[in-house]
Amino acid sequence: MHSKAPPRNRLAKVLPEEWRNLLVSLGVPKRKYAAVCKATLTDGRVIEEMIVEQGWIVALDRSGLAGTFECRIDFDPRTITALEVIQVA
Repeated sequence: MHSKAPPRNRLAKVLPEEWRNLLVSLGVPKRKYAAVCKATLTDGRVIEEMIVEQGWIVALDRSGLAGTFECRIDFDPRTITALEVIQVA
């Protein structure tokens, strides 16, 4: 038995600690949340709707807010240079 429930997307990637701490400082709960964020990467790419659930990047658009699915996260989370919270549920 796992002590933690796996993310809904088995291809999800963990959000680095510094960005999880930023989310908490902005008022996002530490557990049981879903946040829509805007992320800027080191190469200049901007992801408008990155879905973060409980410290995991699970999707890159709002279609990842419901159900169980597989969505490849096509970047390294360590390359995030800026993160802005758009919505928290």
